[in-house]
Amino acid sequence: MEIQVILNTFASDVFRKQADYDYIAARANYRMRLRQQFLWSAHQAVEKYLKATLLFNGRSARFYKPTGATKRREFGHDLDALVTGVKNIALFKFEIELEDEKFLSYLSSQGGANRYLSTSAYNTSDAIHRLDRLVWHIRRYCQYIPDRGFGCREAVPGMREAVVRSITDPSKKKTPHSFALFAGELEAVIKRKPEDPARKALLWANLWYGKKKRLRVTYDGFSSSEIPPNEREWPGVDWKFIEEFVKL
Repeated sequence: MEIQVILNTFASDVFRKQADYDYIAARANYRMRLRQQFLWSAHQAVEKYLKATLLFNGRSARFYKPTGATKRREFGHDLDALVTGVKNIALFKFEIELEDEKFLSYLSSQGGANRYLSTSAYNTSDAIHRLDRLVWHIRRYCQYIPDRGFGCREAVPGMREAVVRSITDPSKKKTPHSFALFAGELEAVIKRKPEDPARKALLWANLWYGKKKRLRVTYDGFSSSEIPPNEREWPGVDWKFIEEFVKL
């Protein structure tokens, strides 16, 4: 069996499928006003989409070698390293806009590195829409791009380029709901009955995913912040001793 077939299976079943569920969970957590749970689920979704994209393109989703380094490192939860890895894929030019990069950095610091509330945490009322936008832009690339039809032995000239053009087609941004991944879990959830809880969580106040184009949404947003114990005013505390009990 070709190695790419195995990698594609891991990419779709272990990473993209779970990322779709993490994304839905993040939206549900936001609606319940669970800030850190929203941020962690959002971070996990983005991390898995990026790792799936690497696998779909025959790249390791575990190891990478930084520029100038002699030894390879593990990606872990490092979104910046993962984005760099995806940008190095020669088949396409990975498009991520400045606003998306800013939110991705925010998720790195507040979702990944701060999942145990080790530093001050916060979110803004527009966080859910920024997540929707980031997921849509990244998830487009989260698919295997074939060079031949199913069952064909010979590559079809220009086939991959045509698929890439369909991914990066600027008109899709005007009608984001019309873009769909083959065998994607989000697409399957959207087709469920209106009363389905996962479908409700996915479509609630979502400008990017749904059955029809939405120009505006009305929703009850929230913003909050929290200071962890190690950043509060505790006079005379030996924090090195505290670290014997909990990692700060």
